[in-house]
Amino acid sequence: MLAIQSISLRAGTKSLLENASLTLHPGQKVGIIGRNGVGKSTLFKAILGQQSVDAGQISMPANWQVGYVQQEDLESALSAMDYVLSGDSLYYQLVNQLKQAEQENDSNAMVNLHDQLDHIQAYQVPLKAEQLLYGLGFEKADLAREYRAFSGGWQVRLKLAKALMQRSDLLLLDEPTNHLDIEAVAWLEQWLAAYSGAVLLISHDRHFLDQVVSGIALMEDQRIALYTGNFESYERQRSMQLMQQQSLLDKQKQRMQHLKTFITRFKAKASKAKQAQSRVKALERMEEIAPLQATNPFRFEFFNPDHLPDPMLQVEKLGFGYPDEKPLFESIDLVLRAGDRIGLVGVNGSGKSTFLKLIVQEFKAQTGKMRYAKGLKVGYFAQHQVEALDLDATPVQTLLREFETLTDQQARDFLGGFGFSHDQALSPIRHFSGGEKARLSLAVIVYQKPNLIILDEPTNHLDMDARDALDEALQAFDGALIVVSHDRHMLAGIVDQYWWVHEGQVSLFHGDLDAYLQQRLLLLKQQKQAKNEAKNESTPQPGLVEDAGLNKKQQRQQNAEQRKRLQQATQKPRKQLEQVNKQLEKHQQRMDELHQQLADDSIYQADKTQELNTLLAEQTQLQNELDELEMQWLELEEQIEAISKGFE
Repeated sequence: MLAIQSISLRAGTKSLLENASLTLHPGQKVGIIGRNGVGKSTLFKAILGQQSVDAGQISMPANWQVGYVQQEDLESALSAMDYVLSGDSLYYQLVNQLKQAEQENDSNAMVNLHDQLDHIQAYQVPLKAEQLLYGLGFEKADLAREYRAFSGGWQVRLKLAKALMQRSDLLLLDEPTNHLDIEAVAWLEQWLAAYSGAVLLISHDRHFLDQVVSGIALMEDQRIALYTGNFESYERQRSMQLMQQQSLLDKQKQRMQHLKTFITRFKAKASKAKQAQSRVKALERMEEIAPLQATNPFRFEFFNPDHLPDPMLQVEKLGFGYPDEKPLFESIDLVLRAGDRIGLVGVNGSGKSTFLKLIVQEFKAQTGKMRYAKGLKVGYFAQHQVEALDLDATPVQTLLREFETLTDQQARDFLGGFGFSHDQALSPIRHFSGGEKARLSLAVIVYQKPNLIILDEPTNHLDMDARDALDEALQAFDGALIVVSHDRHMLAGIVDQYWWVHEGQVSLFHGDLDAYLQQRLLLLKQQKQAKNEAKNESTPQPGLVEDAGLNKKQQRQQNAEQRKRLQQATQKPRKQLEQVNKQLEKHQQRMDELHQQLADDSIYQADKTQELNTLLAEQTQLQNELDELEMQWLELEEQIEAISKGFE
């Protein structure tokens, strides 16, 4: 297990953690959350030994392998396939040694290396790499392209695929859904659910956390607090804690009233569209966590439009393509009505961002027309606009340049709602984080008072509080909305219908987001099945030679006999280890149940003192048994390792 014990961690002069602890058991998956700047990524560096701790210690079993996304290889000349295969360092090393042995015509070395590759089931490794690449949105033609030929976002995907290829017992993932489309996120959810090792995951994506983790570690006030369950469970537990603080009662009442009004408004809409029912359920659940959201330091608010033309936009026979490439779009017909709330979905590379740029006239259609209503005013957010900010200007200067009638004090007051303090509002933008730049770009869009808002991945670099504020502001917005996002929580809360970008078309998808993703994942499974069938029909093993000398058969027989003796020698401790693992799983499950019971405020009432004492006593006894089982687990692992070394 990973044991973080009473650590203190600093970044320069800033104290990030003081006397903080966290334990991660084998197979346990925990999401780490917290506002930007609390030290989540720095904690990962400390676990990897890249950052020293000022006090306490971080320990894990000596034989544990840690998988993580590495930051080097910016100029790698490897193909995408070889780059991902290199994540399995054992396989990659053996294959390269085999190639060297073949060049030197060293038969003995080839036999030995073939045997080692057989032992690690090398024939499955390229297939796994292909499945990872396809799941993350790559096409077959991409596998042979050099790593450095891909754009920055696709390089991030390759790094993630390489990390997932590692033979790891613990996987550290820092915002893995950034730069992924919603289809790739859905695939990654399934991959992580099936992953047998332990996972520590930094994410601001609620739905992703709900699908993947069984615990939430909140980093706040220089401490780490572990909550049992997924993110939805964490919100309920955290909300109950905050309810007990009298200072939040007034804010809570205001928040509850706002939500009730909003839910009533959209229940009327739900009767018109079946897919809106899931949205109403999500909004009703927000009542349960109103106290938690009342602590949000951000308060975004889009001005309601003075004018809502209808229809806002008509697309007629639109066609577009890049030079020297086949047409990206052909003969698209669409109508955007006043108040429409559109989610634009489709795999990466299908043309979602290009379609948005056609709407905002950054690109010009080659055939057909875009008909814009009189009085249409578009607010457009995209990452390239964030990157185009004047880094030497301050947020106040940015607003004053954009809006000449705005006074200095009005600019400061307005920026305060977007989390910019007096000092930050007067500081150069070049020192801002990605999330702060994104908030500033959103502030500029809000002040434009648009009646159509177009957002291309708006939640990248935003922490949960900023996402919540944006989500709430968009829910209350009366104008039309088109959004591209991999954040399913956001889409479920603000979108009524989906436009699907695929095969040169943009068309209405008849169904909700779950139906769309199920369709996409089914297609991936069918592709995977077809690949498996093709591999089974092919007898030669990838990268392995057929003939390695006259003694090959004899050598293989000897190696097989040695493996059989090793299996017999370790049979007893392996069986014991299996039993200990089952007991650990059973004890951990009961411990989770106890945590849930103890998180219920009603258990602390005066008439339940006896029941509370019983639960606390069981918790203490169970923890002692868990500690003993974990010690047995470590001893058996060491015993098996020692026996294995004796056979080398």
